[in-house]
Amino acid sequence: RVGDDIFGQNLLSNFRRLGVEFDEEETVLKKTPSGVAAIVVDSNSGDNMIIVSPGANYKLTKEDVQAAIQRASPSQVVVQLEILPEVALAALTSGKEAGSMTFLNTAPAPENWSLEDMDFYRYVDVLILNESELRKVCEGMEGDEESLSRQLLDKGVGRAVIVTLGARGAMVTEKLAEGVKTTYADAPEDLPARKEPVRNTVGAGDSFCGALSTYLSTGMGLSEAAGYACGVASMTVRKDGAQTSYPTYDELPDCLRIEGVKRQKLMKPTLTFVTGNKKKLEEVKQIVAAGDEIPFELTNRKIDLPELQ
Repeated sequence: RVGDDIFGQNLLSNFRRLGVEFDEEETVLKKTPSGVAAIVVDSNSGDNMIIVSPGANYKLTKEDVQAAIQRASPSQVVVQLEILPEVALAALTSGKEAGSMTFLNTAPAPENWSLEDMDFYRYVDVLILNESELRKVCEGMEGDEESLSRQLLDKGVGRAVIVTLGARGAMVTEKLAEGVKTTYADAPEDLPARKEPVRNTVGAGDSFCGALSTYLSTGMGLSEAAGYACGVASMTVRKDGAQTSYPTYDELPDCLRIEGVKRQKLMKPTLTFVTGNKKKLEEVKQIVAAGDEIPFELTNRKIDLPELQ
């Protein structure tokens, strides 16, 4: 969910550009602010601290996610914790009921919250955490990163625990036929981005999760997919911003492309034309159509501006 404000409209405009399907009537909430995050970045290391104001995110309900998953019958359900924990659990539960592979990224891990509070373990196939989240989730448990990951598998995580390690890549602790195995994944050695300085780590974890699920959907194994996902995340930290730092298909180097995977054509961004005269929009479209192709779609939107009446 997003609010009816500039933050929400910018997000939806980006979704349109990328071809992400959504129902605007259901997605946009009136008189509710969009969820936002204030981000402080260390200019030397690129590390960040994020303060989150959930806004419309917390208006998403269990019924919303259950209905969406029942309609879509997805092969994968990827969940994180910028929504209420009980709604995240409902998404995971519905995913398991639909036969989906379920992923839980514990970012941002709420204070005084545990995976045991609502028995999250049994509904999670792949649990993804960074180092600090691992310590928070495993509070009261002893051991190093690998030991803690194995303990989480013992508690019921279905397939694997992945700990993202920043510049060190990711640790994958996975249940296999021959037993539990831990491997370390990293971006390809020939990734061109390795030569560039780190600018901003905001959004790296999200890009890792999205890339991981995408590579897995091609039939790739978990450890191999994690290495490719590290490569995508490594590209994002060389740019400023979160979503704006994520590479498109055309920006992926050969070492991160998978043969046979089709690229998705990007949609043009939407430019909303606001006018009190309905004929003006058609006039502008005619003027634009008379010239060369422009890099945006032109549309209008009904808004209430009582202060101008």
